[in-house]
Amino acid sequence: MKKKAYVLINVLAGELDGVMRKLSSMPNVLSVEGVSGHCDVVAIITGPDLETLQDSILSTVRGVDGIRSTETWIVMVPQPDTWTPEELKRYVADCGKNELLAIRTLLDKGRGMMIQELIDELAERLGDENYDAHNLTVTLTDMTRRAQSQYRRESIIEFDQDMGYFLNEHYLEMLEDVLAGNS
Repeated sequence: MKKKAYVLINVLAGELDGVMRKLSSMPNVLSVEGVSGHCDVVAIITGPDLETLQDSILSTVRGVDGIRSTETWIVMVPQPDTWTPEELKRYVADCGKNELLAIRTLLDKGRGMMIQELIDELAERLGDENYDAHNLTVTLTDMTRRAQSQYRRESIIEFDQDMGYFLNEHYLEMLEDVLAGNS
């Protein structure tokens, strides 16, 4: 699991734009925003582990001209990204026809499906011979975006180069229950 920190930054007069631009171009920096209050900028920085995160913060912040002082808040207990049954039920209720069909298809197969196999299966179930990789990409991207932005949860559909697309095993029973109730 990635580690995350909020870095509250005080900036020298006239340096706000330059500091924000420099920080926002760095790979471990998720966001940089000017704020009101006792600091000028809040940066969200991530790392694969605590040591890397701390090193990244030190090298990131120390390397930017125009920063007067900082205060770092390391996230100790992150927001959960797993689904509760109620959240998953709402999420599935918001799914469109193609999205529901993708979930149902993966549940029915009970295993990962390679891209072309999933496209062919969805095209057959939809009765749409024009269903293609673009349609699949749009369907799965919409599902992932909604899970992450609207619900702030992990995606229920995962991809592995060797296994193809598959449902996150933590949610198989919940999805079966939800879909049985929505049928």
